[in-house]
Amino acid sequence: MTNVLILGASGNIAKLVATQINKQVTLTQFLRTPSKLGDAVKGRVITGDVLDEDALQQAMAGQDIVYANLGPSPMAKMAAAVIKAAKNAQIKRLIWVATAGIYNEIAKEGRTQAEAIYGKADDPNSYFGDERRGADIIDQSTIVTTIIRPNALTNDSAVQEVVINGRNEQLQGYPISRATVANFISQLILNPDQYLNDSIAISKK
Repeated sequence: MTNVLILGASGNIAKLVATQINKQVTLTQFLRTPSKLGDAVKGRVITGDVLDEDALQQAMAGQDIVYANLGPSPMAKMAAAVIKAAKNAQIKRLIWVATAGIYNEIAKEGRTQAEAIYGKADDPNSYFGDERRGADIIDQSTIVTTIIRPNALTNDSAVQEVVINGRNEQLQGYPISRATVANFISQLILNPDQYLNDSIAISKK
């Protein structure tokens, strides 16, 4: 079976992904506080911080796919650590979760409100700016990557129909449920020959 490593495994979306793929892959979960997994303990669990490059590289050894659902900060610093460890561990496939808005793809009327909360993408000290720098580090690596940028998240339990927008397209659709994002990521892990070296935004249709 495919060896899959989840970084940031205690996040709500990551927990849902682990549950969905657990029986179809050989799963390793990497996180700072394993107790946060609760009932979501699946496969092998490693306690560690992604900024600890030695621990991270050891966790990546032998993995086929790394799925990183990290945050909220420092994303650029974490991205650099992940890429360095992934190269050293000869990882060939990386799925990275960022956020919609880092390419100024939100329509103008919504962008003003979003930037008032999250800052501008060209400001590395803002949330959007840090996310953008992290995504750029992932994007510029030699590893085969997919950057997933979910629209605003909801707690709707339904798996919704999805609209996908590319890096240079204006964001379409509506806020998306965490369940839908988790389902999309799970399907990508199980069918990884999609969206290669791409950055895609996903929203509720």
